[in-house]
Amino acid sequence: MRKKEFELTKGEEVLMELFWNADRPLTSMDICEMTDEFNDSYVHRLLTALQKKDMLGVNGVVQSVKQYARTFIPTMTREEYGALLMERLGINNEKAFAKVAVAMVQRSADKQKEGNKELVKQLENIVEQLKKS
Repeated sequence: MRKKEFELTKGEEVLMELFWNADRPLTSMDICEMTDEFNDSYVHRLLTALQKKDMLGVNGVVQSVKQYARTFIPTMTREEYGALLMERLGINNEKAFAKVAVAMVQRSADKQKEGNKELVKQLENIVEQLKKS
C-alpha cells in the first residue's frame, strides 16, 4: 500500500511530468538539462521525496564522465496517480467513475470530436471486459 503522503507538491508534479513524458530512465543531470526551473540541490531533494512517496524507483547506474549517476523511473503511471487522487476525493465506486467519465467526455467534446469516438470505443471495450469477469 502506498504511503498516505502520496499527494505531490507542485515541484514534485513537475518532475513526475518529466518522467511520465520521458521514454527512458532519467538521472538528476538529465532533469537539470530538461528544465531550468530547479537548481541541482533542489532536484536531489525532490528525487528523494518522490522515492519516499514510492513514486520513483532507482533503475540503474550510468557513468557520466568520472562520476556515476543513478537512473530513476516512475513506479506509478500518470493514470494510477490520478486514480489515487480520485479515491482521496471519494470517487471510489462504479457510479462515481461513470460520472467522472461522462464529465471528462463533456469537457473534451468541443475540443476533439474524433477523440470522443475513440474514447467511446475504449469505454465499450472496458464494459465488455467487465461483463466477462
